[in-house]
Amino acid sequence: MIVMAKAKTPKQLVIKIRSLKKQVTKLEKQRKKALAKPKKKTKKKKAVRKKKKVVRKKAAKKKKAKKRR
Repeated sequence: MIVMAKAKTPKQLVIKIRSLKKQVTKLEKQRKKALAKPKKKTKKKKAVRKKKKVVRKKAAKKKKAKKRR
């Protein structure tokens, strides 16, 4: 069974066209704004060697044997 799309009235079509035009103008504004912004140059980071911290390992605690009665 094929269901036909409901015909839109001329008024509905006009409203649809208006809303689409608004969307297009909004997107065009965004595009212009994005193109107008100067592109940021990425700075190259200098390779810096970090000093390794000397971490002393704590002496492992000896487990005490539990007294059994």
